[in-house]
Amino acid sequence: MKAITYEIFGGPEVLVVDDVPKPEPADHQVLVKVRAASLNPYDWHFYRGDPYLVRMGGEFRRPKTKYIIGADVAGDVVSVGSAVTTLKVGDAVFGGVGRGACAEFVATSHKNLGLKPASVSYEDAAASPMAALTALYGLRQVDVAGRSVLVNGASGGVGHMAVQIARALGASRVVAVCSGRNADWVADLGADAVIDYTREDFTRMGERFDVIFDTVGTQPLRAVRRALVPGGTFITVGAIGGGKLLGPARFMFGSLIAATFVREKVAVLMDWAATPDDYELLAGWLADGTVRSHVDRVFPLDEAADAARHLETGHVAGKVVVT
Repeated sequence: MKAITYEIFGGPEVLVVDDVPKPEPADHQVLVKVRAASLNPYDWHFYRGDPYLVRMGGEFRRPKTKYIIGADVAGDVVSVGSAVTTLKVGDAVFGGVGRGACAEFVATSHKNLGLKPASVSYEDAAASPMAALTALYGLRQVDVAGRSVLVNGASGGVGHMAVQIARALGASRVVAVCSGRNADWVADLGADAVIDYTREDFTRMGERFDVIFDTVGTQPLRAVRRALVPGGTFITVGAIGGGKLLGPARFMFGSLIAATFVREKVAVLMDWAATPDDYELLAGWLADGTVRSHVDRVFPLDEAADAARHLETGHVAGKVVVT
């Protein structure tokens, strides 16, 4: 089968269209014919080996094996392992496989997949798992029902999902921070107001929020506190930059350390594991339109390196999808 692989660390140029063996599902796995996959910063952190934190485990100089990129997938089940009872051949599914989505087929545990709603395209379904579930797990760090929420980085993959999921979880007011060129479609997702960060600093506008959900780490905690109500909660799920050693983790760890000296709460989301119930919840939201993916661009499989280059510009509106 065709797949997008890398076996040395580097930029998108290390990604190649490769012929690799078609996987065979183990007893607890299913084999999925991939219709669409989406890329996340998660992917380029791994193929670049940047920050060095991701190289721990014996891969400091180079990857131990040839890897297939892509964590998010949508497709059709074509065979099932002997221990699988929750899915059957012919089911349309979506989910997160860790690595391996940018290929014609992928074998993964049935627990990593949910049933794709018939009304949702493969592209939109593939664009949702990592972004939506990161937003969901982050927002679950505090009860947002009846509270005001600001989302910083609202036009990114996780951010545009956080705007919608905050509303779905009962937030009373949702304010989005993004560039002005993305303001209209972000507002259409359900934001009560959109702040153009190129023109205004949300930490100096006077409005205070119960919860600030941050995906980009552009403001230190000392500045964010100006926009939090006393005792409010700052949730950080990622950051831009941070250096070669720790990358985004540097900002997140720094926020945790700073939190010991203030009365505001800080929640850091470094990792999570999706459950079948999470996929069922997300599928329901996708089916009824509560949550929808914003797909910036779609690339064919043999142009996945170009998709990665586009993602790395840092100016993607929503998600990048590979079919």
